[in-house]
Amino acid sequence: MKLGVLASWRGTNFKAILDHIRLDVLKGVEPAVLIYSDEKAPVREIAEKYGVEAVFVKHRGVPRGQREREMIEVLKGRGVDVVALAGYDYVLSKEFIESFNLVLNIHPSLLPFAGGKGMYGMRVHMEIYRAGVKVTGPTVHVVDESVDGGPIVDQWPVYIADVYTLPLSTEEKVQIIADRVLIFEHRLYSRVLQAVADGLLEFREERVKAPRVVEEGGKIKVEEVEIVVKRALLRVDEAWRRAWEERQRIYVEYQLKEWATKPLHLILPPWLRG
Repeated sequence: MKLGVLASWRGTNFKAILDHIRLDVLKGVEPAVLIYSDEKAPVREIAEKYGVEAVFVKHRGVPRGQREREMIEVLKGRGVDVVALAGYDYVLSKEFIESFNLVLNIHPSLLPFAGGKGMYGMRVHMEIYRAGVKVTGPTVHVVDESVDGGPIVDQWPVYIADVYTLPLSTEEKVQIIADRVLIFEHRLYSRVLQAVADGLLEFREERVKAPRVVEEGGKIKVEEVEIVVKRALLRVDEAWRRAWEERQRIYVEYQLKEWATKPLHLILPPWLRG
């Protein structure tokens, strides 16, 4: 499976994917090209370090149709099957999305909570902290024309109730939450890509009933309406999960060493490390 990656700035999820491949954890996935949208983006240096072609496509001040045509040409020219967004700051059109077998994104909350327009970066974790939720975590979803609204492929619940009690400032606690989630983002994205490469992602449409709140004559009514939802299903069994977890241990050990200079006893206490 040839993978194209779109990124705008840091690209830490891109690096995590490359590390999974380098450590022979993620198999059958070839990183064909990185497209980055900011000329000074540090993600370009990651691509150079790992020997992956990096192409700058100017976004600022360029009409979406024009820049997307250039991106499609670059990706198609490298035989890309699947596109992964790794901190890409722009909404993609239907025409771009339909040009590829699959376009994926990773979001740092358990969608649909703390998703949608304006919810990116630290804003997501600020909203998580404000709400006081005890579990958060990353979501990998299929990209569609909405913002963070495409079918959910997989999620990784991350316990954060202990963070609220830490003797730290609000800003420090929000950063702890962000770092904790990021660690599991880096593990989840490659797990999903492996399942996709193994042909285990399926789609299904299902009719479901959903509540709709309406106001009539000053009174609130709740109606049930039938809608069609598109499901993204990972057909992975217990044997597949065990094999993946065993293989990913190499990456987890490497990841913990990378984070050793940070306060891991707070970001990732021993009981959370897996």
